[in-house]
Amino acid sequence: MSIDLRHGSEQVSLDAKVDTGAECCLFQRSYGEILGLSIAEGERIELATVNSRLVAFGHDIVMNVVGIEYQLTAYFYEDEHLTRNVLGRRGWLQQTRVGIVDYDRTLFLSHYDS
Repeated sequence: MSIDLRHGSEQVSLDAKVDTGAECCLFQRSYGEILGLSIAEGERIELATVNSRLVAFGHDIVMNVVGIEYQLTAYFYEDEHLTRNVLGRRGWLQQTRVGIVDYDRTLFLSHYDS
């Protein structure tokens, strides 16, 4: 899914996957750098996956997903080689109503307060 991230006057567009198992929204380090963020100065978290551990840094940004705007703390990988961009529970899914019609291959999204 195509999304936009914004911080101040800087903006970047990218593709991200919905990951209901991800604790938070995680993005490539380079996207945070494009937004002018000093990645390592953000809130440091350590996350564990099934087969690895990783470090990411959180920054307050604005995210636009299919025309819906979210203010959230997004996390950017410490490791510049990690490239998977995910929309996770904290920051995105907890603010979103999701409807799926598998047969029609249709996804409905709205802000939770709508």
